[in-house]
This record gives sequence, C-alpha cells and structure tokens, in this order.
Amino acid sequence: MEANKIQVIDDQGNEKEFEVLFTFNNDELNKQYVLYYDSTVEEPSVYASIFDDEGGLYPIETPEEWEMVEEVFQSFMAEDEEEHGCCRHHGDGECCHEEDDHECCGGHGHDNHECCKNKNDN
Repeated sequence: MEANKIQVIDDQGNEKEFEVLFTFNNDELNKQYVLYYDSTVEEPSVYASIFDDEGGLYPIETPEEWEMVEEVFQSFMAEDEEEHGCCRHHGDGECCHEEDDHECCGGHGHDNHECCKNKNDN
C-alpha cells in the first residue's frame, strides 16, 4: 500500500481504497485527523476521520469537531489555491492553464476547481 492511500471499509463491509488529501493533528483534543477522497469518481467528495497510530479510522462525532475539521479544510484549500497558479483567475475570467492534469488539482483535471466551473457555467 502506498503512503498516500488508505483502505476504508464501508457500511456493507466492502474494502475500498481512497487517496489521502492531507492529515493533521489537534493537540488540544489529542487526536489525529485524515481527509481523503475517492479518486475514481469524476467529482469526488472529501471524507474525514480520526485515525490512530495503528491506522485505525474512527468517526468524528461532535459538531464542534466537524466545525474544526471544516475550518482546517477551508484553510488548506485557500492555501492550495494561493500556491498554485492553476487555481487563479486572469483578469478576463479565464482559467490560467491549459493542461488537464495539474498536481494541485489532485489529478482530476482543472474543471473541478471553482475558477473553471465558473468559467464553464457562463
């Protein structure tokens, strides 16, 4: 198994492989979190779980934890957009790259980013 992939068992007991988006620690709660997605679908959802040192996944159960995870995710996405030119608009509203498969777009193509969705919706 690669370091950027995890195995998740769904509600029906099926094992599925997901790509790890990122992990982070919350020292105040003394917990580790992983955010991951299914890279085989066109418009993937991002999932989040608590994980332990043995690789066990556990559900996030409190609204306060979900809010904290959402804030970390939004910060990650904002930083990612700032660091990668492919996620920015030009003055003409066009997406600033032509390639379909940038690393910063998670290998899903640029049409999955808001800048490109907005352009394509016009």
